[in-house]
Amino acid sequence: MTKPPRTRRRTSEVRELLLDAAAAVFARKGYAATTTDDIAAEAGVARTLIFRHFGSKSDLFRASQLQPFIDLMEGFRASWNAQEIEVWTAERLMRTMVEQMYDSFRAHRHGVLGLASSVEVLDQEAAREAREVLDKVFADVFEIGKQEARRRGWFSEKDLELSIRMIVGMVASMSTMDMLFLPAGRARPSKNQILDHLTALALYGIRLRADETTTRAEGAAAPD
Repeated sequence: MTKPPRTRRRTSEVRELLLDAAAAVFARKGYAATTTDDIAAEAGVARTLIFRHFGSKSDLFRASQLQPFIDLMEGFRASWNAQEIEVWTAERLMRTMVEQMYDSFRAHRHGVLGLASSVEVLDQEAAREAREVLDKVFADVFEIGKQEARRRGWFSEKDLELSIRMIVGMVASMSTMDMLFLPAGRARPSKNQILDHLTALALYGIRLRADETTTRAEGAAAPD
């Protein structure tokens, strides 16, 4: 019996296989210990395809690990532009941005974890590009935050960049390491509950000061 001809994979399929395999292996072994042979074996393709599609291990690392942060840049700017004509409430804007972060980090969780485990052992070029991409993300979000602080007036620009970096870190950990921090089984919150809670923590924690009602109540309750 004649075997049917082997179907050749499309370029996009091979590229996606390599990206998924690279993200998984980098997360498991770290950058320094990962070889192109490891990635090819994980993807089930010939090693030569890595060099055909990406050129080098460093190029593949950047493509597989930094994509969620590139997605964030594009998503944040698009969301903010969408609410410029008809200004959204602070709750809607923050909820939208938190959900974009959560979904992007969740979809690329192997890449995020791989980047975290490899950041200390990257070659200089990969480390520089990783830092440039991350700094560009934070600079872009910081610029949005500054304009929102001036428009809305209830939170300050002071230490805003640090607040933004911590908010992104909080959402990243909840979306990629949730098994460590969230309750399991029936007690586990739904995605909407997680997003609502993260939104409230980010939105009202960004003030970096106590609520006036709480301050007044605590002052009234204080002993003479």
